[in-house]
Amino acid sequence: GSFQKAVTIYNLPSALMVALTSSIVPAVSACLSRKDSRGAGQIAESALRVGALLAMPAGVGLALLSGPIIRMLFPNTNQEVASASLLVLGVASIFVCIQLLCSAILQAHGQVLLPVFQVALGSAAKLAVNYTLVQRPELGVKGAPVGTLVCFAVIALLQLASIRRLTQHPPNYRRVFWKPALAAAAMGVVVWLLHPLLGRFLGNTLAVLGTIAVACLVYAVLVVALRILSKEDLMLMPKGEKLAKLLRLDEGK
Repeated sequence: GSFQKAVTIYNLPSALMVALTSSIVPAVSACLSRKDSRGAGQIAESALRVGALLAMPAGVGLALLSGPIIRMLFPNTNQEVASASLLVLGVASIFVCIQLLCSAILQAHGQVLLPVFQVALGSAAKLAVNYTLVQRPELGVKGAPVGTLVCFAVIALLQLASIRRLTQHPPNYRRVFWKPALAAAAMGVVVWLLHPLLGRFLGNTLAVLGTIAVACLVYAVLVVALRILSKEDLMLMPKGEKLAKLLRLDEGK
């Protein structure tokens, strides 16, 4: 159905987290085995910052371009339901990515059952929201994405709180999220202004692709200008050393 089409697209940002989560557990575990809790905290902070850097613009872009993206990829589906669903799911995808990273950090610190319990709490919240919203005639299936958003927001916030409480050197969340959020918000303004302008002269597909291309360029410039990434952050990514040399990053922030 239309909701499932939106879910297909919303899953894309979380796919970006696979390489990152697979590098967190061994890196943090290696630090903890050497009794280097400070190093483990720095890796966790870097992983969350890189994750936020990837997830936030993807989520903002999916939310703001929800309607045009659905029209481009699924022209024959129910546009109202699919577009409304993707708008909410775009925001939810940010929390999904953060939750995946937090789960890996907690598992690396030996907290294997805690994330499972938190997922259960998030699922219970989703069921409660879905039960309340989906049965309302004016919402129907359009209420289901709200349950998904609440579910992963609850899980992510619980896990961030657990990391702060259970680790000796927890990440500085202001340092992790502030600059990526600022850059994603600025990129969102560009998307919001540019797409209607391009839509006047180009077809929907070219307007969407052109907006995404410009938004990516603007976001990349902001990442460099705001010096969001450090060399340590890039070391968690594939080809990170080459990227650090290309961006001429020193050891500090």
